[in-house]
Amino acid sequence: MPGHRWLLTVLAIAWVGPAAPPVIQNVSVPEAEKKTDYFASPDGKGAACSKELPCSLGVALSGSRSPVHPGDTLWLRGGIYRGAFKSSLRGFVNSPVIVRQMLGERAIIDGGDSKGSAILTIAGGYTWYWDFEIMSSDPTRVSSQVSSWPTDIPRGEGVAFQQVGGAGVGTKLINLVIHDTRQGVSFWKQAQDAEIYGCIIFNNGWDGPANDRGHGHGIYVQNRYRVKRISNNIIFHQFSHGIHAYGSESAPLDNISVEENILFDNGVPSAFGLERNVLIGGAAVAHNIVFLGNYAYGGKTKFGYSAPVNGLTMKKNYLPTTLEMNATEARIEENTPLAGALDGFKPAEYPQNTYLTAEPTGLRVFLQPNTYEPGRANLVAYNWDRKRSILVDLSPLLRIGDPFEIWDAQDFLGSPIATGIYKGNPIAIDLASAFEVTQPIGSTRKVPHTDMNFAAFVIMSGPNRRVLSSAGSSQSVRPAATSPAPFE
Repeated sequence: MPGHRWLLTVLAIAWVGPAAPPVIQNVSVPEAEKKTDYFASPDGKGAACSKELPCSLGVALSGSRSPVHPGDTLWLRGGIYRGAFKSSLRGFVNSPVIVRQMLGERAIIDGGDSKGSAILTIAGGYTWYWDFEIMSSDPTRVSSQVSSWPTDIPRGEGVAFQQVGGAGVGTKLINLVIHDTRQGVSFWKQAQDAEIYGCIIFNNGWDGPANDRGHGHGIYVQNRYRVKRISNNIIFHQFSHGIHAYGSESAPLDNISVEENILFDNGVPSAFGLERNVLIGGAAVAHNIVFLGNYAYGGKTKFGYSAPVNGLTMKKNYLPTTLEMNATEARIEENTPLAGALDGFKPAEYPQNTYLTAEPTGLRVFLQPNTYEPGRANLVAYNWDRKRSILVDLSPLLRIGDPFEIWDAQDFLGSPIATGIYKGNPIAIDLASAFEVTQPIGSTRKVPHTDMNFAAFVIMSGPNRRVLSSAGSSQSVRPAATSPAPFE
C-alpha cells in the first residue's frame, strides 16, 4: 500500500514507460508560510469567504475571485449546493489546497439537470477534494438514443478532469460520495500524479434503448505519464463498468495502479444486466499496470482488450469471479481466483496463486484502514457459509472507548446497521439486517442487495462520523431509530 501523509513534502516518482514525461510545474515551490481557513455555504454571498460571511461555492472555487491560495482550506458548510461548478483552485505539491466538508455537517453538490455538463469540473491542480457528496437528483434514467453522449440524459458526470494540459495535476479525490451522476469520475490523462482514494461510488449511469446497453462507469480512466492511483474505494451498482480503463489506438492506458478497492455487482441496475467490475485494456497496448490487494464479487475482471497489457503486476487479489487476461510480461502471484472461471490463461502458467476449484467455504474478512482518516476503514466479508451473523476484529482500527458506526455500503445514504462503544471484543455484524439498498434516483428497476455470501461496510469513528441529514436537504433517509441496538 502506498504511503500517504497529511501534507506531501517530496515528489519522488520513478518514471517507467515508453517516452519521457513532460515537465510538471510547481513541483518545488516552498510551502506557503500562512495557511488560512475559508468557508462556502449554499446561500453564501460574502466576498472574503470568511466564517461569518461565507461565499458561494462558485466564487470559492474560481481562480479570479477566490481568496483561497496554496496551503489554505476551503470548508464547505452543510446543505445542498445546486448546479454545476468549475474549480480553478491550484496549490503546490508541498502545499495543496484542501476543499473539505465541515466536520459534523453534510455538504451535497446536486447537479440536477445540468444539461449534460459535469457537476464538478477540475481545471486547477494540487487540490484535495475531501469528504463531501456529489450527485444528481434528475430522474431521467433511460435514453432513446444509441449514444455515449445522448442529449436526452440531463445528468452530468460527477467529477470531470478538464482535458487541457495541466488540469488536475496532483489532485486527490478523498472519501467523496459520488452517486447518480452520468459517470462517477472522468479521470483523463491530463491529471498526472493524481489519485482517487476512499470514495464510495455507486448508481452512476443510464440505460440506452432496447437495442443498446447500459452506459456510465464508476471511473473512466486514461493515463500516460507518471503513476495514477485508484485506491481504497468501494465501487458498485454502476449502469456499466466499475473501473473502465479503455480507449482507441491513440488513447494512453499506461502507469495505472489499482489498489485495495472493493468492486462488486456493476451493471446490476441496468436492464442489460451484469457488467465488468474492471476493464483495463483497449485498442492500444496498456503499459505498467498494477492491480494489488483488490476484492471483487459478481461481474468480471478483464486485463487487455484487442491489444494486450504489457507489464502487468497482479498480486494479493481475492477474485472469486471470472478473470480474463490478455497480458505479456505479467507477474501474477498470491491471488485467489476461481479455477473454473479463467479466460486466456491456465493455472499452470501462474502456479504461485491459490485457485479455487470448488465453491468456497468459511469466512474471509478483510479490513482496509483509511490512510487519511484515522478510525475509518472499509471492510469486506465473504460469508461463504451464509451465516446470519459474523464476528470481526476491529482492534487494528479502534481503541477501547472509541464510539463507532458500521455502514452497509449498499445503503450508505441510509442509517448505520450498528453503533456502539468499542470494548476490545470482536464486533458482531448481523448480515441478515443488511438488506436495504440505496436505489438509483429515477429508476423503475429495483436493485437487490447482494446475497448472504458477500457484504461491504464502512466503519467510522471519531469526529469524521457520517451525518445523516443536511440543512435544506431534500433527500429522504431512514431515521436513526431504525438502527439495531449498539453492539459491544
